[in-house]
Amino acid sequence: MKNNFNIEEVASFWDSVAGIYDGINLDIGGVHTQRFHEALKYLHLEPGEKLLNIWSRTGGAIPYLTRNFPESKIYNLEVSSEMIKLAKKKFPAQEFLQTDLLRLNFSDGYFENILSLETLEHAPDPEGFLKEVFRVLKRGGILVMSLPPQTAELPLKIYEKFFKNHGEGPHRFLPSREVKKYLNAAGFELLMHRGTLLIPAGPRSLQAFGEKLINIFQRTPLREFGIRQFYVCKKP
Repeated sequence: MKNNFNIEEVASFWDSVAGIYDGINLDIGGVHTQRFHEALKYLHLEPGEKLLNIWSRTGGAIPYLTRNFPESKIYNLEVSSEMIKLAKKKFPAQEFLQTDLLRLNFSDGYFENILSLETLEHAPDPEGFLKEVFRVLKRGGILVMSLPPQTAELPLKIYEKFFKNHGEGPHRFLPSREVKKYLNAAGFELLMHRGTLLIPAGPRSLQAFGEKLINIFQRTPLREFGIRQFYVCKKP
């Protein structure tokens, strides 16, 4: 199922908020950086192997990736030209390329690992995007992906009534059953699906309680209420 927005609209929105993106995420703190800490649990790169980071925004994941995989080559793809300008200033030694999410300019099986954080919900053609990701991943390679579930739409609207946010722009938060359908159609083998951040705000003790609770009930519908869902997949 294709979405009712196009990549030009997605790029235009993120260009418009690029200047406030880092400041907003700094205020959010741990909720933003949780995606990087969690993703690192599932990435496995040997020295010299290649990682595709799509999309890369202003480079938030790069310090985490370079610290943990100092001998790996990282390629960063992003839809927003303004985000890329900011990322290049922050990380001049890194490579950033613009993408439309449907044509990845790499040969078949080029990458050992692919990281895709909060991307799929903004893809005009989610299935087409995942098929292209599958193509450039080597056999036996791992895709680590995160995105909000469909249940996050209402909490997002409530949050934005009371707190400053950069917004999500053109998007559609997907239920996990639809994500899994697209992954299967693309050819991936799903290794793990996990809901996280059941209680993303409030005292740390309350947030920690939320994580303990959702971890206990990962095989129940409660998993769908974690505002960040992780999927770990393998190319057979």
